[in-house]
Amino acid sequence: MSAMGVPVVVVGFGNVGRALVLELVEGPYSRLFDLVGVVSSRGAVVICDEDGLQEVVSLAKKGEKLDKHRGFSDGVGAVEAASEAGAELAFIAIPPSYHTGEPNRSIYYGLAGKGVSIVTADKTVLAHEYDKFKKFIAEKGLFLGYRATVAAGTPVLDVARGLRGRQIRRVRAVLNATTNYILTLVEKGMSYSEAVEKAIKEQLAEPDPTIDTHGYDPAAKIAITVSELGYTTSIRDVERLPLDTINEEDVRKALREGYRYKYVAEADLEEKKLIVHPVKLKETDRLARASGITNIVEFILEDSPVIVEGPAGPAWRTAKVMITDALEYIDSRTPPEKA
Repeated sequence: MSAMGVPVVVVGFGNVGRALVLELVEGPYSRLFDLVGVVSSRGAVVICDEDGLQEVVSLAKKGEKLDKHRGFSDGVGAVEAASEAGAELAFIAIPPSYHTGEPNRSIYYGLAGKGVSIVTADKTVLAHEYDKFKKFIAEKGLFLGYRATVAAGTPVLDVARGLRGRQIRRVRAVLNATTNYILTLVEKGMSYSEAVEKAIKEQLAEPDPTIDTHGYDPAAKIAITVSELGYTTSIRDVERLPLDTINEEDVRKALREGYRYKYVAEADLEEKKLIVHPVKLKETDRLARASGITNIVEFILEDSPVIVEGPAGPAWRTAKVMITDALEYIDSRTPPEKA
């Protein structure tokens, strides 16, 4: 363990959390970080020595649970673990909680309240209270990195930030790979329920797939994107129509006629209307070309589009984007060299 690196804790030990552990310990920028703790939903490991660190790495590589670590403390939460370990920066990679906001909200405010900066892939708090939490973080003089909350592998939020102050009329986006996959299977002849079941089996959807198929995930992403443009909004402002408001035959008929259905997140910034819904698009429409894990976002401004296209996940890519945020944090805390 390097004594020179930034002391960091990883909150969440699912696919993204495990990928983060490997990036932080064995990745190209590992010399910049000291992994001092890892937290799961059940408890935490505070890393005290090289053996403890390598045991975490081994669990991450094997895809095993954190509670198999010899130093695992049951019931220890993120805030307590970060404080005990002396973490300066926390990487948050936990499932979203769109209905109640908890325990995510308490984790964010608890960490920031203890002076811990945050890099996150979780959309919960920014989707619900973008301005409030950013103000809280700023008042504490802390860093918040959240590129991975929207189209993790593609710099959508960087582009949105660069468009602030422009006359943006509308945003259209395909931001959910799971529903893309489901619609592709339906086009090939599967029923909607069969396609959802296959997506769950292949771990492209959660056991409760409604986070995707009922629009919570793309609604959170469009809310954060619009807020980044300077039009502060919340997931509560986004109307959501479930994917299955269209039937299977409509999807296949559209394909035969030169159209494709996509699950589109839209924001009409002039009418102040946000919606996630299935949309029948001409095959020549840029959004109709989104397939697999590809995300496409179209910003329409000053009568011309700015289009961003690229990959979202998988977990390893999300982890790398979080490292990008962490490098920005390191730059922000390093005083400029004197001439």
